[in-house]
Amino acid sequence: MALYGGQRDVSLFRSLNRELLHRIIDTEVLFYTLNLDATQTNIYEESDSKVYNEPKLVYSIVTLDNEQWNADDYGSDITQTAVFAFLQDDLVDLNLPPHVGDIIEYKSRFFEIDSVFDNQYVVGKNPENNFGNTEHGYSVSISCQAHMTRQSKLNIVQTRFGNSVSIKDNTLPSNL
Repeated sequence: MALYGGQRDVSLFRSLNRELLHRIIDTEVLFYTLNLDATQTNIYEESDSKVYNEPKLVYSIVTLDNEQWNADDYGSDITQTAVFAFLQDDLVDLNLPPHVGDIIEYKSRFFEIDSVFDNQYVVGKNPENNFGNTEHGYSVSISCQAHMTRQSKLNIVQTRFGNSVSIKDNTLPSNL
């Protein structure tokens, strides 16, 4: 029988992590999950226009990598990767399992999840895979590695504006 990692220790870790992430670090991101029912696919199960559910506000620890500038014949482009770490308890409470392809908005930039990691445990024990001993161990967090994606690819924010009604009526907007 293990000396540490029992339910009392797990309760202490859970309350300390929530207080640290919610009250001290206090970094929130918007989490958009992919709506598979509303997304139209072709015969290859591919889609040009994905549909996302309404965002949920989630506390996170964000690690941004440096921006990379690429220049080619079409102009310059910027790329950036990031790691978003969430408390597993927060995601369970919100019924928000992260999947590859979901979108995270942070500082008006959109990041698409590339991979999801669930490998941080209290005292190194996973209670789901501990040979029947579910009283010790605790899964602390879920980390998502993501890359910055273009807003125009997503159907989340309207990126192009215009008023075709005024063109049909041969009237111009008042500010021109």
